[in-house]
Amino acid sequence: MQQKIFLKRSTRKTIWFYIFILPSILGFLAFVVYPVGRSLYLSFTDMQLTRPDEMKWVGLKNYLALFSGKDPFFWQALKNTFIYAVCNIVGTLALGLLSAMLLNVRVKGQNIFRTIFYVPSLLPAVATAIMFRWVFDPTNGIINTILRAIGISNPPIWLEGASTALLTLIIISLYAFGGKMIIFLTGLNGINRSYYEAAEIDGAGYWYKFVKITLPLLSPIIFYNTIMGTIGALQVFTEGFVVSGAGPGNSTLFYVLRLYNLAYQEPYRLGQASAMAWVLFVIIGAITAVYFIFSKYFVFYENEGK
Repeated sequence: MQQKIFLKRSTRKTIWFYIFILPSILGFLAFVVYPVGRSLYLSFTDMQLTRPDEMKWVGLKNYLALFSGKDPFFWQALKNTFIYAVCNIVGTLALGLLSAMLLNVRVKGQNIFRTIFYVPSLLPAVATAIMFRWVFDPTNGIINTILRAIGISNPPIWLEGASTALLTLIIISLYAFGGKMIIFLTGLNGINRSYYEAAEIDGAGYWYKFVKITLPLLSPIIFYNTIMGTIGALQVFTEGFVVSGAGPGNSTLFYVLRLYNLAYQEPYRLGQASAMAWVLFVIIGAITAVYFIFSKYFVFYENEGK
């Protein structure tokens, strides 16, 4: 009898478990699985947002159109995105690590300084983009006002120039290194001080300790930040859409911005935009796979004794 009661209780718990997770499962199916599957299907059609009833199956035509040059903006957008991504990843990693090491030094008001450095990364992306558009305004912006005050009579026009627009967006993107800084701080706090003490006894200097101790033990953190930074940077959209659009001469036409323009501007080619989305998915997946393949050569895990 006791065994039957136990089984009934177990069954009730199982039922309640599934009842409680049902909203999450339904949400995942409705807002993740279905849109992903639908976009894959649409990528093989000539779907237009304004004429859904006229949709036809076209096979690989959308993909061939992208790589054959029929879309004159595909390669330009891909190039801009890769340049932005490389600079953003390297810049935010360097700033995040440098600021983490400086803020890891025990000084009075340490937590206040950490908060000041981290807060900018919490600001809404759209609001920040609008703010920086004003900061880099060639006529009334703070940057050019300062440059004129120190004697530079002809300062750059930043977002208005084809040669400087992409560079300006890269500079703007570097402000949000706070997330990486916090992760680096966590990694630095996890390094056993005995390594540094042993190195100091042997007469090791600061640079030697940084290269031989800090970097190897932070390599898993660097690896994680690199992967997450790559995924985020290759999907850059807000900076281009809000701050500069495609920019002069399409100099800031990013991949996702081009995808958005294809889908939601005339002639609303949702099928081709879906194909672009899946190409980006494959690119990100391939780059991530390469990271993992080569990680065994530069990622050091202390507990594995490598």
